[in-house]
Amino acid sequence: MRVSLKSFFKINFSALIVLILLMLSANASAQSDTIETNVPHLKDVFSDDFYIGCLLSYAHVGFPTDPYVPGQSNVVAANGGYLIKYHMNSMSPGNWMKPAYIVDITASANAYSSASNQQERDSIDIHPVITFNGNIIAQLNWAKRQGFTFRGHTLVWHSQTPGTAFFRSGYTAGGVRLTKEKMTQRMENFIKEVIRILHETWPGLLSAMDVVNEAIDDNSGNVRTTNNEWYTTFGDSTYIMKAFEFTRNYCNQYGETQMKLYYNDYNTHSSRKADGIVRLLTPIYQAGLLDGIGMQEHDDLYYPTATDWIASYNKFYPICDEMAVTELDVTTGSANPSASVLQLQANQYGQLFKCFVERSFFSGRGKIISVSKDGLNDQWTFKTNQASSLWNTLNKCKPAFFDVVDVGNYFNGLDSLYAYCDTLTEINYTPQSWSQLQAYLTAAVTVTNTNYTVNLSAADALEEAYTNLQDGIEGLQLITSVNDLADVPVSFTLEQNYPNPFNPETKINYSLAESGYISLKVYSLLGEEIAVLFEGYKQAGFYESIFNAASLPSGIYMYRLEAGSFTQTNKMILMK
Repeated sequence: MRVSLKSFFKINFSALIVLILLMLSANASAQSDTIETNVPHLKDVFSDDFYIGCLLSYAHVGFPTDPYVPGQSNVVAANGGYLIKYHMNSMSPGNWMKPAYIVDITASANAYSSASNQQERDSIDIHPVITFNGNIIAQLNWAKRQGFTFRGHTLVWHSQTPGTAFFRSGYTAGGVRLTKEKMTQRMENFIKEVIRILHETWPGLLSAMDVVNEAIDDNSGNVRTTNNEWYTTFGDSTYIMKAFEFTRNYCNQYGETQMKLYYNDYNTHSSRKADGIVRLLTPIYQAGLLDGIGMQEHDDLYYPTATDWIASYNKFYPICDEMAVTELDVTTGSANPSASVLQLQANQYGQLFKCFVERSFFSGRGKIISVSKDGLNDQWTFKTNQASSLWNTLNKCKPAFFDVVDVGNYFNGLDSLYAYCDTLTEINYTPQSWSQLQAYLTAAVTVTNTNYTVNLSAADALEEAYTNLQDGIEGLQLITSVNDLADVPVSFTLEQNYPNPFNPETKINYSLAESGYISLKVYSLLGEEIAVLFEGYKQAGFYESIFNAASLPSGIYMYRLEAGSFTQTNKMILMK
C-alpha cells in the first residue's frame, strides 16, 4: 500500500499527540500524592502477627469529608487518611494526649482562684481540669469510625508536662510546691478523669495506654532525677508505681480492662538502658500492674543491629505479657537519598521486621503485638528531611515498603511449608526427590534462623528459601510401583493435603499396604458427600489425587480414605 507524504505526517502527528498526552498523564500521576492501591495492604500481610499502626506526630490526619470537631486543625494531607486506612488497623496520638495538652492549667488556676472558701480550694487543688482538645477528639473519633484499635500516649512523663505549675498549689508557677501526699492525690484524680473521659466517649477503643514514658536516663540507666518535676515533687521514684496503680484501678472501675498498661521508652536496644528498664519494671510487673513494654524505634541505617534488638527483647521477655514497637522509622540522613542508600534502608527495615515477625504475638511465636510506624510519610513525620518512612512525600511506596512486605509474606510462607513438611513420610517418596527436599528444607531453616544486616537482605534470602522449598515439595515423586522401590507400603496412610489452605486445587497423597477395594471421598462438615475422588479396586502402592473445588464456597471440608478395615479422615480448608 502506498502512503502519501501528507498522509504519513498526518498519521504520525496524531500518534505523536497521543504519545505526548500519555507521557503528560503518566507524569501527572507520578507527581500526585494519591496512594497506590495496587500493592498489598500491610495490615493484611501481618494480620496473623501483629497490629500495624501509625503514630501521628503532627496535626489531625483523616478524610477531608470527616465531621468537623471544634478546635481541630485542618487536615494537613488530603490523602493521608486513605494511606492510613489502606495499610493500618491501629493508631496512636503523637502529642495530643500528653499531659501538656490535656491538663487545662488555666482553667484549673481560675477555678482555684475563684473558690469561695479554703475547703473548696483544697478540693480543686487535687482535682485538675482535664480537657481533650479538638485534634485528639478528631483522632479518636476517626479511629473509632474506621474500626481501628488505639494506643494512648502518655499519662506520666518528665517532659511535656504542663510546666512547674502542675506541681504547685493553685496551679501557678509561683505557688508552693505540693507535698508528696498532695501530688499523689492530684495524680490520682488526673488519671481517673482521663480514663473516665475515654470510657464515656470511646468505650473499649483503647487497646493500650503508655502509663509512664521515658523514665530511665540514657547514660546512667537509672531513673531520671534531674529536669523531672515528678521526681522533684515526690522526692523519689515511687510516682512511677503509683501511676500504674491508679491506672489499673480506674481501668477496672470503668470496665476498660482491655486497655493494657505499658511502660514506653526510646533507645531500648541500648544495653545499659534496657538493664535500667528491667530494674524499674520488675517489681511493677510482679505487682500485677504492668502488661507491656513499648519500644520506640527511631533507628538509622546501621543501628540497631538484629543482635542488639534481640538482646533487649530477651531482657524484657520475662517482665511483660506483650511488647509493642511504638515509633518506627529508619533515617537515611538525607531528604533525597540515592538509590543505593534507599536499598540500604530497605535492608534495615527488612532485618528489623524479620526480628518482629519471628517474635509476633498473634502467631504465638513471641510477644510483639503491635508495630507502629512514626508519622505518615517522608514529609509528615518526626524525622523530617531524612526520608525515614516507607512512603515518600507523595505517598508512593519506597523499596523499604516492598522489602517489609516480602519479609512478612515469605517468613510466614516458610512457616506454613515447614508445617506441611512435618506431615510428610519419607517412605512414600523416591529417595532422590526426598533427598532434594531435605536439602532445601535444611537451607531454609538456616535462612530463617539467620540475623540479617543492612548489607544482607532478609527479603531476598527468605524469598529464595521459600521458592526452593516450594519447588522441593512440588518435586516430590510418589513411589507407585516396585520400579520406584523394591517394597510396597508397610501401612495405610492418608496424608495432609497440600497446599492447605488451597484455592482451588489441592493434592491428596495416600498409601495402600494391600490391594483391594477403596474409596476416597470429600464431605462437608455436616457429613454431606461433596465429591468422589476414587472408588474401586487399586493395587497396593502410593497414590496422589487432585481435588478441584472451583465450584465450592470457602470453608472447611473433610476427606476420608476407606480401605478394608482402615478408615482415616482429615480436614482441609478452601480459602477463596
